[in-house]
Order: sequence, then structure tokens, then C-alpha cells
Amino acid sequence: MKLPYIALAVVQFCVGLQASDLAVIKVIQESDAFSPTQDLASIDKVTRAVADWQIANPYKQPDWDWTEAALWTGLTAHADITGDKKYEDYLKNISAGIEFKLGPRKGFGDDHCVGQLHLWNYLRDEKSQQLTATYDVMSDYVNRPHDEDLLWVNQISMREWAWCDALYMSPPTLAALYSATGEDRFLDAMDGLWWKTTDYLYNTEEDLFFRDSRYFKSKEDNGANMYWSRGNGWVFAGLCHVMQHMPDDYPSRPKYVALFKEMAAKLKSLQLADGSWRASLLDPDSYTAPESSGTAFFAYGFMWGVNNGILSEEEYQPSVMRAWRRLVKNVHGDGKLGYVQPIGENPKKVNFDMTAVYGVGGFLQLGCELRTYLILQGSQQASISATNASSRVRLNEVVTVSWDVVSNKLPMANVTNIGVRDTVRGHFLPVQVVDEDRDGKPDALLFSSDFTPNEKRKFQLLAFGENRPSYGENQLTARFVPERKDDFAWENDRVAFRVYGPALAAENARGGVDVWTKSVRTPVVNTWYKNDDYHSDNGTGLDGYKVGSGLGCGGLGYLDASGKLFTSPVFESYKVLESGPVRLKFELKYGAVEIGEAKITEKRTITMNAGSHAFHVSSRFSVEGDSKGIRPVAGLAVRKPKSKPAAFSGSFLGYWDPVMSDGGNGHIGTFILSQKGAPLNYKTNKNHILKVLSTNLNKPVGYHAGAIWSKAESVEKKSFDNSLYELSHIVTNPIAVK
Repeated sequence: MKLPYIALAVVQFCVGLQASDLAVIKVIQESDAFSPTQDLASIDKVTRAVADWQIANPYKQPDWDWTEAALWTGLTAHADITGDKKYEDYLKNISAGIEFKLGPRKGFGDDHCVGQLHLWNYLRDEKSQQLTATYDVMSDYVNRPHDEDLLWVNQISMREWAWCDALYMSPPTLAALYSATGEDRFLDAMDGLWWKTTDYLYNTEEDLFFRDSRYFKSKEDNGANMYWSRGNGWVFAGLCHVMQHMPDDYPSRPKYVALFKEMAAKLKSLQLADGSWRASLLDPDSYTAPESSGTAFFAYGFMWGVNNGILSEEEYQPSVMRAWRRLVKNVHGDGKLGYVQPIGENPKKVNFDMTAVYGVGGFLQLGCELRTYLILQGSQQASISATNASSRVRLNEVVTVSWDVVSNKLPMANVTNIGVRDTVRGHFLPVQVVDEDRDGKPDALLFSSDFTPNEKRKFQLLAFGENRPSYGENQLTARFVPERKDDFAWENDRVAFRVYGPALAAENARGGVDVWTKSVRTPVVNTWYKNDDYHSDNGTGLDGYKVGSGLGCGGLGYLDASGKLFTSPVFESYKVLESGPVRLKFELKYGAVEIGEAKITEKRTITMNAGSHAFHVSSRFSVEGDSKGIRPVAGLAVRKPKSKPAAFSGSFLGYWDPVMSDGGNGHIGTFILSQKGAPLNYKTNKNHILKVLSTNLNKPVGYHAGAIWSKAESVEKKSFDNSLYELSHIVTNPIAVK
């Protein structure tokens, strides 16, 4: 570490002074442990060091507290941009550890901030327990009249956003709730309350926010109005977080953009030569330390504004670079971020050893946007739009873009450099290029994103240069399992399945589909096979489904002219066609089934998207002999003879399977969905509910099948049909791309 430095002019002034005189000189310390160079490696090194130090040195507040919640906003950004599972797992454990609850004061904006962490998890995993508490508390909050004056009396902060910090804490939670649910009321309530607070605390003459009404007449030593740096940082960064969940065509969005630009221009004019902002924005001489939290939030906002086309790169990027250089000097050799003003509500003096978690949150968000900037700078870019034409919110929805569209818009793109960025959230999205006809040329680009009802969302197509984003682990598996008697297993982040192969043919196994129920969104197949212990719940799920000699969950068989069911044999060979990260696809070939004078062989192609409980089956048949009256069927095994569906419509049928209920492991809801335009009728026999797929074996057939585990997805028998309506709607109404 460098010795503390003193500006040259001060050094010259101090020559000849006594020790007692030197004691009053303000000394600014700095570290040279990390490089302030703006490249991906340097940024990654220092942000990881800061994140890891903070995790290893936890704060002394509850995990729902606003201080910690502000850290979570930074760590979620850090997890997204690094793709590092250890940060994702840490944040999932934090959220689960407080049972996905908010702080105890339901009307206090600070206690809403941790909802942003829970919703970050929900938007990935779609588990109801991640949503419920935040949804309930914030529903109650927006239903209140909110008609009080914002004067700082009578504990107004317990009911209204009467202080500027609140605009970082509560509004982004409401905006994220809108993204998660598609319910306009959350965004509309946020909008009204945001402008109530802004109209009250924002000084339009100086383009800065007072902290609360007590500071309307507060002056600094130099006579200027008192504007607290971090307080304005809360607002400035809060604007970014709100706009990350606000559609481009939302009526009030131009007002947020205008406020953001006004504040940015003012803040830029107040940045000091060393790149920092002091604790007091208009009296830096009284607070000489390069305070980290305000500096980080302002630079983050600048960088976010540049990356999202709101602020001029030429005008604001140099300011970001100066701020970053100063902030890196504020990081101790062990990763501790110094010069963070402690908890307060107005400017305070600060030193190199002072730190706090919310400062780390701001620093990590800035690091995320800097990495994004470097990746975008080296990329060729084009724009596409995708539309959710339905009135339903669509989370983790797979979008398919014709490669012809990609090539026309971005001629430099190829299978190795293509990328997609969501211009609303700002995330780089995992992509997959697919060759549908197996001719060695790309046919489509796949990625997944979220859509609110009737939303038209813009995306950046990118042909990456040298700098590339990091992605999380592939959550999809599709593989032959010779170590377990030739199974073929496949899974996504929701559920797993398997079918039996040649080694089990001698044991009279058949071609039914087995279900492996997962309670985690991470892969389990390889671990379960390796440990050979998956028939009881080890904390990640279990294999409690019983296939027997039947069709299991969506297996394929045949009815002869008399209605007798013949199940498929085990598969004879396999071929993996795609293995993620957005979609898996494989091919199974089945030996002959002899039915009367006919011999029928099948080639079955199965695909499954990330984020779905359903897989798609497409089968073609080859027939020798007379197949008159033979019909291919898809089936669901039942546990009582001639059971009827628990859920049925013209597009789906579902069975509420009690197979695991005796062991306290809930139920498995198995289902079959029809393809669009194919009305669904069913038949029952002793052991199955059956969907007749065709009366003509010379034509290919297709359908969707899958399973939902009640213990993992909070689905009950009474709501099972609603889940199937949603799934059917998704598979028959794909997102449209232009």
C-alpha cells in the first residue's frame, strides 16, 4: 500500500511547520492494491475482492434491513454479470434464510428494499414462496390512501416516502412486482408516489433532492443549501432501478428520463478533479474525503445511462472513468472498501477505514455497468423487437429468431460471436444457435426473457468482439447413462425425466417415461446417478414415480382396432442434437412393435426448453404389413382403474397422481398438451388415460407432455387446471419477433 499522500501544494505549504500544525492537515489515503485500468480482468479482480471481503465480513444488521438490502442490489448485479454460481447460491440462501419476507414495518419504505432480492430470485425461479410475502405486503401498501402531507412529523416515514432515500428502497420493489406479475396497479401506484415525493423534495432550481423537509432551510458552512451526496445517490440509482422494469411506452417514462438527465447534468458539474463527490455536494471544502457511496451511485447512474442510450457517451464516460479510478484507490488490499460514510441522514466526515455494506452495493453495480460498457464497445449491434400478444405475464419465455433475420440485421454475426442483450433490464442473455434441418447451417437463434402482458420489448443483437459476457452454468442435461443400464435422462431447471434403454430389455422393461421431481433449479441428474441415492428426498428432490410396464408420463403406445394398448419397447439407439443452454433436443429410435400383421418402428424427437415443465414429442413411424385400425396414442399412467382426468379441456388433460403422497412427498401432476389447432379427446383403460394422436401412421404426430410436483411448485389439485391452462397458452402462443 502506498503511504498516505498530500497534494503537492499542501506539502509545499507545510514545509517548516511544527508537528502540532501538521496534525490539522487533512490527509487522503489510498491503496494501489488493485489496478484502476478499465479492462475486464482488472474490473473483475477488484469487484470480486470487494464482494468476497464483504461476504466474509458480514454486517451486524438483520438480512432484511435496508443496509443489507442495498448490498443485495449490488450483489445481484455482480452475480448476473459474472455468472458465478457461488454468488447466486449465497443470495438464494439469504432470501430463503429470512423466509422471503420483508422487514417488519409494513409501511416503512426502507423495509421494502429486500423485496428486490426476493423478486430477483422469483424472476429466475418462479417459485411462489419467493413472491408471496412481498406481494402481500406491497398489495396492502398500494391500497392505502397515501393522502398525508410529507412534512417530517408524526412518524410520517412509517407511512409515506417522505425522505429521498426511500426512492431507492420501495419504488424499485413495486416496479419489479409489476415485472413479476404483470399487474399494472404496482407500477401505477409507484408512479404516483414517486412524483408525490419528487414534487416535495426536489429543488428544480438546483436539480437536487433535499433529504427530507427538515433540511429545506439547512445551510452548509459556506452558506449553500445542504444536499447530502448519498441521499441524492439513492435517488439517482433508484431511477435506474425503476426504469429497468418500466416499459418503453409507459406514459410517465419520459418524465423519469427527464429527471434523470437533469440530475446527471447537475451531478457532473459537481464532480471534483479526483473523480469523487464529497459527502456534501455543495460544500466539498468542509468534507474533504472522497466519499465512496455517493461517488459509486453517481458513477453507476452515469454508466447505466450511457449503456442504455440516455446519456451521451462522449460527455459522461470520462466522468465515470475518473470516478472509477478514485474508487479503486479506496479499496484496501484485502478488498475492504473504504471512505464509506456510516449510517446517517446528512453529510458527515469519513476516513479510509470506514466502510458499510451499502457502499459495496453501489461499487458492485458500477463494476457491472463498466463490464457491460466494455462488452458493448467491442460489439457490432442491431435491434429486434419481440411481442407478447397475450394478456398474460410470460416469465423465462424462450424466443425464437430466424437466422435469416439475424443475418440481415447483423451480417457480422456467426455461431461463435452472437449475443443478445435485454435493453430493459440490461442483462446479457444466454443464447443458443440451432440447426433444425441438420444441414450444418444455422436456422434460428434462441434466447429467453420476461414479458409483461401485451408488451413489445426491444433487444440488442450483438456480434461480440474480444470482450464477451460471462453466463451462468448450463441448467440443461440430455445424456445416455450407460452406468445405469442404458437410461437416457434429460432435465431442465424445473423437472427431469428418463426412459429405459437396451440393457433393461432383458428385464422386460418398456418405453414409458419416468419423472424425477426436483425442488431446485440446478441440475440433479448427474449427481443422483453418481450417488445412486435418489428414491428418498435428499433436499433436492427424488425419484418417487412408478412407471412399471406402462406409458408413465406422456409415453407413446398404440391401440389396435379392438382398443387393446401396446406400449413402446425400450429405445434401441439415441442421438443428442442440442444440449442447451436454452433448449435440449435428442432423438430416440425404437425397435418394432408387432401388432397383428403389422410391424411398427418409431423415430422420436424430444425437445424441452429451459423454464418449462413440458417437453415436446415429435414422432415418425415406419410400418410393415397391414396397420389398419392401429392408432398411436400418448398416455398418462393412473393408479386406480379407469381413473378420469383431474383436469381437462380441449387443449390439455392432467392426472393428479397420488404415487408419492403416502410418504409425505406430495403429488405429481402429469399432463399432456395438444399442439395448436389439434383438439384433445381422451380415452381411459384399466391403467391409463390416453390421447389418440392420429388415425394414420403414415403421418408424423406431435404433442407436449410433462409433470409438476406439488411440493416444489406450490400447486394443488384445485389449482392444477389453472397451471395447465397457463402451460397450454404458452406452448400455443409463442412470442412474435420482428
